Amino acid sequence: MIIHSSGKTYNHEVDIHNRQIKTPATAIGILREILVSNIGQERLKGFLIRFGREMGVYDAEQALNENFSPEELFKQGPIYHCMNGQISGAVYDGRVEIDDYDQIISLTGSGTWENSYEAMEHLKRFGISEYPVCHTLIGYASGFMSTISGKQVLAKEVSCIGMGDSECRWVLKTEHEWDDELKGGLHYYHEQPIVEELQYTYEQLLQQKNTVTRLMEFQKVLTEEIANGSNLQTIIDMVYRLIDIPILIHDIDLRNIAYSGLSQDKFHQIQDEMNHYMKENSGIFPQTRKEKVQLPFRKKTIQMENRVHFIVPILIEKEVFGYCTFLYHEIDPVNHEDDYFLLARIANAASLLLLNEKARFESFARMKGVFLEQVLNGTITSRKEMIAKGRYTGVNLELPYYIAILEHNNQSLSMEVAFHFQEKIYETISQYFKRNNLNSLIGLYEGNIILYISREDTEKVDIQSIMLELYQELNAYYPEFSFKLGISNEGNNIKNLKQQYEEAAVALRLNTSQKVVLFKSLGIVGILINSNNKSAIKMLADQELGPLLNREDPKMEELMKTLYLFLLNGGKLEQTLTDLSISMSGLLYRIKKIESLIDKDLRNPTDAYQLLLLIESLIALGELHLTH
Repeated sequence: MIIHSSGKTYNHEVDIHNRQIKTPATAIGILREILVSNIGQERLKGFLIRFGREMGVYDAEQALNENFSPEELFKQGPIYHCMNGQISGAVYDGRVEIDDYDQIISLTGSGTWENSYEAMEHLKRFGISEYPVCHTLIGYASGFMSTISGKQVLAKEVSCIGMGDSECRWVLKTEHEWDDELKGGLHYYHEQPIVEELQYTYEQLLQQKNTVTRLMEFQKVLTEEIANGSNLQTIIDMVYRLIDIPILIHDIDLRNIAYSGLSQDKFHQIQDEMNHYMKENSGIFPQTRKEKVQLPFRKKTIQMENRVHFIVPILIEKEVFGYCTFLYHEIDPVNHEDDYFLLARIANAASLLLLNEKARFESFARMKGVFLEQVLNGTITSRKEMIAKGRYTGVNLELPYYIAILEHNNQSLSMEVAFHFQEKIYETISQYFKRNNLNSLIGLYEGNIILYISREDTEKVDIQSIMLELYQELNAYYPEFSFKLGISNEGNNIKNLKQQYEEAAVALRLNTSQKVVLFKSLGIVGILINSNNKSAIKMLADQELGPLLNREDPKMEELMKTLYLFLLNGGKLEQTLTDLSISMSGLLYRIKKIESLIDKDLRNPTDAYQLLLLIESLIALGELHLTH
């Protein structure tokens, strides 16, 4: 079929400066659908509210050109709105308060829209919504009322057919009358144009690109330094030259490992400030080792008197090993996040270096421990061979030395967990000796940790103070364990190592109320045991203590413990009954029973002293096991 046009011209009277274009609601619905897929529901909402507001402003300006009274003007809003075709009808109830100069003081209103085109199109294309959808209508009401009132008037849809409600209901008020109720929706009226937002996004992406490039370059330098075998001090010196920010690296107890960008005096000043701050704010960092090795924070900013400390933890084997810190006079919020990325990479580099150092140190410590065990169990017997192999451990075995035995108990732990803790305790002891510049060997022997401490200075070493400090550190780090230490006399010949070990073992067995006991503090008991009178002591004990040594009879064991505590307390009844948790009559009965069994007078000082000496000798020999 062919259709020929006559070439007829069609004309219609149109005001080109005030023309109106008729668009089906379906076309607006299609546009809405396209916009959703391109800019999303949230941005579409702002776009439609501002679009509707501009329409409301235009119609209000037209109404203001008419001779309407103020009261009639407010009634024109729903009429103009219906004429636009966005709704078929409206119910409006409003209240306006005007002063003597026709200035609006207050404006509030509410109403319903009938047959909202937006709600109907939304249901057709998207289904039921979780939120009101008449955004253009809301914008229109706000724009119209704001223009005729000269006030900022904002509308809010409180129910909507698009949500499945029975009607589209709205409320409008001046901005100050909304208080905080509409605070979250104000940005829709002033949202940034998408072109400006894209420009901002581009600038942000460019800044991110520059940051990533900087981080990659920084990471490359760090990796090259690590690959070249540089130590931690060299690396943080290099980092300081690159970024010009002072750096501190501490261990888990906030002891210094390395620093850069500070004079020695300034470093000590900062360290003193840090220690003072820690005492005043003990909750900032964890206190026990169990808490310390857990991750307390990923980053932390601490404002001190003169500086800001920006801190991230250093992790080794999923446990906190220490902390890496940037120091500022004040933090620049613009570069703060970038600095965090730099600091995190320094902390990672420190983790690698410290892990490598830790592995080397532990490997060397293990080798030294195996050597100590070989000497103790008699695998190496030649003094010449001992001294020669000792040189490979870095310990001069020709110098005076002490042997200490550490007992660590926790009956509630499984074997696997106990072994893990033993490794940690071993590591803590190694670090303690390293930190205090004490040349030592650490090994395991007969279920206990054995410590060989070399005395390299010409002056006497206060071995009790050294071991007491070690005990206190272990007790603080591992409160779930009970620790005891027995310490030998000073030895001068490595061939006598076994004798020094026996002395430490005797001191450990006689360790009752004290946690650190020196062999020399045992007095006559130590001399007796050291004189190898073991068989004579056992024979004398059988003769003097007789039936009390019968281990198969629980009552005899109970009486032996009572005798020991009574003698240890110098015959004081009150202290003894407290230690045994029994009554006075019960204690007196036991004492009388004991005197009857061994035919001794426990009030006789000579008998009492000899019996106490015998019992402590048996404990030292491992023949008797009593707990205080």
